[in-house]
Amino acid sequence: MARENLWLVKCTDRDGDDVDGLREEHMAGHLAHIEAIVDHIAMAGPLKDPAGEKIVGSMLVYRTDDLEQAKAWLDGDPYARCGIWGTIEWSRLVLAAGTLAGGVTW
Repeated sequence: MARENLWLVKCTDRDGDDVDGLREEHMAGHLAHIEAIVDHIAMAGPLKDPAGEKIVGSMLVYRTDDLEQAKAWLDGDPYARCGIWGTIEWSRLVLAAGTLAGGVTW
């Protein structure tokens, strides 16, 4: 069974008192950006602290073979452009099991 090529990106907020304000200021643009490319996103959402009270980053999974294309989509995100993320980690995701994979794929 052929698996879809996915790129997972974990974007962790940087330290700084201005991050929450920047997130609020740019949220509408961020959401509009996600809506504009939603056909290329397998899943996305905020990352929260263990108590589930504070957003500490973002996670996106792009549907593409092309890492450079996925990076371009991320670079176009208002959150990326305003600099709230301190670290950005890329991984190729091989979805192999679970409800989103439709059970198991082996």
